[in-house]
Amino acid sequence: MALDLASKARGQTWPNPMVGAIIVKNGRVVGQGYHKKAGQMHAEAEALAQAGNQATGATLYVNLEPCCHCQKRTPPCTQAIIKAGIKAVVYAADDPNPNVSGRGAEELRKAGIETIGKVMEKEARGLNEVYQKYMVTGYPFTVLKMALSLDGRIAAPGGQSRGLSSEASLKLVHQMRLESEAIMVGSGTVIKDDPELTVRLVDNPDNKQPTRFVIDSTLKSPLTSRAFDQTTAKTVMITTEKADQAKRSELEKKEIEIWTIRALPDGMVDIKELLRQMGLHEYCNLLVEGGSGLATSFLKAKLVDKLSFFYTPNIIGEDGIPPFGQLGLKNITEAFKLRDLQTRAIGNDILIEAYLSGS
Repeated sequence: MALDLASKARGQTWPNPMVGAIIVKNGRVVGQGYHKKAGQMHAEAEALAQAGNQATGATLYVNLEPCCHCQKRTPPCTQAIIKAGIKAVVYAADDPNPNVSGRGAEELRKAGIETIGKVMEKEARGLNEVYQKYMVTGYPFTVLKMALSLDGRIAAPGGQSRGLSSEASLKLVHQMRLESEAIMVGSGTVIKDDPELTVRLVDNPDNKQPTRFVIDSTLKSPLTSRAFDQTTAKTVMITTEKADQAKRSELEKKEIEIWTIRALPDGMVDIKELLRQMGLHEYCNLLVEGGSGLATSFLKAKLVDKLSFFYTPNIIGEDGIPPFGQLGLKNITEAFKLRDLQTRAIGNDILIEAYLSGS
């Protein structure tokens, strides 16, 4: 129940985790709550407020170790739990935040509260995989999304890819955007497809839009591109010292934020340095929607955490564009390995999701 409650705020709590809490007394739920967004009441506090005096002697179930620090906008949950007279706390996963990381559970135990951890830990860590990655590494959790024909091509020979996915798949992609802090494409995608890169096909009452990151090492993208319309969403241009200075001035007039990232020997943006900077700016998760070049760069840099591949009932042929370029592999043992593979039908398409081994 706590996991289900927590998931109701998916995509709304960054940079905080999703947390749900249930308070049980004499076999009956007397309080429940979940963290709705950063700055608002924590799940435990909401559940305690609902339980009131019935919290005394009750058991609290929560999917993440209760927080114990004051370096945030809300008071520590451990003190509220102790003050309410909770007799036992059952939590699913340790909090990877270095300000908590076992200290919350220890504080509860020192107060005489029976504290049991790591119950349904796998499910809880999976729910907060974004938060887990960001807290441990400082890098955003990165999902590589691609639509492919049945024979593994992402576009026709001329680069056209619009119309490849079903309407159901497109809606799911927009939901993925809604749950992301940032979307990233390369200049090739901007030039060929002129995407808007906004949330439009699903309910979005708060008009939450992810930040659009466009990688363009020399700033060759057209200024008229829809991705540069700041009235629809924020855009950040990623470029290098080789950028066209006149184009840079024009982008700045549009109030587009420009990050200059060091270039690799081949002149391309250093993706690892870019993601480090994104982490410093508190971008916790990233949806990469770029084409073959960007996908190849991310995979070679081992910066992909999860793949979401939409296979469509189309055949394009070998002259179509493949999802990846040369990866520099010498034999099959060097192939990128996947784990926890899952498949499901999305309209007429098949979605295959998997994690990169080692991520």
